[in-house]
Amino acid sequence: MAILAASFRVKNKGTFDLKGLYEYLHLWVVEEGYASLSDPEFPEVFHSQHEFGKGLKEHIIWWRLERVPEKNNYYKYEIDLDWRTVAIKDVEIVYQGKKLKLANGELEISVYARIVPDYKGTWSKHWLLKHFNTLYWKVIMKSNFEKHKLELYREAYRLQETIKEYWKLMPGTEEPEHDVGFWPQEGIGE
Repeated sequence: MAILAASFRVKNKGTFDLKGLYEYLHLWVVEEGYASLSDPEFPEVFHSQHEFGKGLKEHIIWWRLERVPEKNNYYKYEIDLDWRTVAIKDVEIVYQGKKLKLANGELEISVYARIVPDYKGTWSKHWLLKHFNTLYWKVIMKSNFEKHKLELYREAYRLQETIKEYWKLMPGTEEPEHDVGFWPQEGIGE
């Protein structure tokens, strides 16, 4: 039985670096301890690419991430990342004198973060403890459960912030070096 800690969707429509985002989030997953650096163990359970006319593509990617927090043998964190791209077309842009290959279209990443109590089934399979399992984590260990749920919630929203920050750093979307504002400044001139 998994309890939802956080869920959200992040959308982007326009020109972006799909491969770069994929690799960036792959590194985030490794850094957060959800996967090892070796690729065969990466928890990508589904990857589909459909090609349509006029060079348009659609991608569907599912990542199923699992991690057991440190100093814990009762809870497990699960994060599902569901990627879906629509009408993706390969484009080339020139940025600071370099030609970049990017994707133009729409990307939506859905994230579902869940906490799983008694993930090993130690309590639920025991002849006596199974009667007290729900009582244990909902009443006796409630503050500990809430602490882990909050930690997973924060981790999920750090992931959301990571995705959004990556999109801000992409070519053509960076902030101007100085903020000139919409209205001209008024005052005593120099």
